[in-house]
Amino acid sequence: MPRVRWGIRCFAVLVSLLAAGLCTSGYAAGPPAQQGPVAVVTDVDGKASICRSGHAHALAVLEALDRSDQLRLEAHARVEIAFTAGQGRVFSLSGPGRFALRADDVVGLDAGSRIVMRDLAGAWRALRIRPGAVGRASVSLRGVPGALFVLRSPVGAQLGNSVDELQWEQPFGLRSERWDYAVRVIDSQGSIIFSTRTHDTSVPLPRQRPWLREQTYLWTVEALADDGRHTEAAAEFRIVDPGTEERIRALGRIVEQARSDAPGSGTTAEEVLLAMALEQAGLRNEADPKWRALAQARPAFGSLVLNRP
Repeated sequence: MPRVRWGIRCFAVLVSLLAAGLCTSGYAAGPPAQQGPVAVVTDVDGKASICRSGHAHALAVLEALDRSDQLRLEAHARVEIAFTAGQGRVFSLSGPGRFALRADDVVGLDAGSRIVMRDLAGAWRALRIRPGAVGRASVSLRGVPGALFVLRSPVGAQLGNSVDELQWEQPFGLRSERWDYAVRVIDSQGSIIFSTRTHDTSVPLPRQRPWLREQTYLWTVEALADDGRHTEAAAEFRIVDPGTEERIRALGRIVEQARSDAPGSGTTAEEVLLAMALEQAGLRNEADPKWRALAQARPAFGSLVLNRP
């Protein structure tokens, strides 16, 4: 019996070694991987997998890639990856074949491995890639328990010229009752800097906005229906710092210029990177339409957008 157990154990070890060999065959590991991801997957079309530390799994869009990762593409599969560090480049990979990542490059390991490369504009090289898929952080809205009362915008980080109106949804959905809303905006010192009453579900803010950058503002809406029901909700927003806003606007200008130069060419890796940059800056109101546009143009983004909380 001990000999049988030993034989089973040896067989299991052999299988694991063979699996690791299949995953990494044809590529020398080289020096230890540098800290942090070096690239991000900006599109996946067809069957593709990634091998890391001897383990393989299906390759997903927005997956952060490390130096020494190995990709395997099946026939007719296409994968696009962007390096924002180093020289800043986009690589379009086509299968069948295997590909190995380096610090700022990709090499093909098989005869069928095809690579097309192009340079990114220098402005993209300041975008740091964070591990994991980009997801939308949930925003806490406070209100009466059980009441359906949602404040729509602004919530979270905002660009300087985007805070010009407060918007919310009618409590309890669309009904025939008339609602009266008391609206207030409060600064971080607790001072009321704007207040009004309205029957609409939006209200414009003063043209000369008093917003200070990187200060958190609280806005509240108290709702009273003509049948006597009452509910309230609150949300917070802040204006991003000037440096972040300028970088975001510069990246946006690059994308717009690319669209003008090549109309009808479809979405690009730069548009994915712009959506990532907006998301990482907390500008979710700005990022959402970018993700939706990508989901319409690139099937790999469809499930990601649908699953955003």
